[in-house]
Amino acid sequence: MFESLSDETMLIAVDIIIIMTISALLGYTAYRILRNPFRYPYFVYTFDVSYKRNVDITDYVDGFLCDERNWDMLIAHQRNIIDWKETTEDYLASCVLKKHRTKQYREILDDQRAFQFETVRGQTRYRQRNYIRSSYRVPVSDKRLVANWQWLLQRHYALSQIGYETTLKNYSRKNQRKLMTAALRRRIMERDNYTCRHCGKYMPDEVGLHIDHIIPIAKGGRTIPSNLQVLCSKCNGRKGSRG
Repeated sequence: MFESLSDETMLIAVDIIIIMTISALLGYTAYRILRNPFRYPYFVYTFDVSYKRNVDITDYVDGFLCDERNWDMLIAHQRNIIDWKETTEDYLASCVLKKHRTKQYREILDDQRAFQFETVRGQTRYRQRNYIRSSYRVPVSDKRLVANWQWLLQRHYALSQIGYETTLKNYSRKNQRKLMTAALRRRIMERDNYTCRHCGKYMPDEVGLHIDHIIPIAKGGRTIPSNLQVLCSKCNGRKGSRG
């Protein structure tokens, strides 16, 4: 009697396991079939702003757009988005679960946030192994800017009006003298070969070398490469005396 009960219990247990396994497989299959298979192809770019203060992410994006290679990369990505849409819509036209898949596709369309820029800062963290403490850095999100293709086109056009020489913020900045950085000075000196643009004096040791605003700041001149030139001290003095 006990043996028959034991066998019967075992059979019931096996049946329960089989039913549970089949249910799990059916549930997983249903999940695989019904889940959203589409992923929007976002463009994501990060700027490392570690140790920098008062970061304006829009200014960083402007600098990014001023580089022709970056702009070509953005154009290529916009084309990829268009191609992805066309391929997906062709698939939906002959899809078995057309209504369900079309709804899922429309849910993940996100053209207004297609291009995403983020600033990150490296944070130092510590780990201890075998009584030895070591440090490592991890990127931590700081600020974020999301944009659509039209915004990028308008921004790029505005930058083209100033020759992609600086950001829109710097171009409209009141205190233009603060934009004369050591890196910009070096760039102008190398461009002009350390030579006075008026008299041709060569100054490789940089003694008497001045970086001059062609159109003075007082008259609306900007601190951008096209408005800067190398002058020797004499020529710079003569220009100043002429006003």
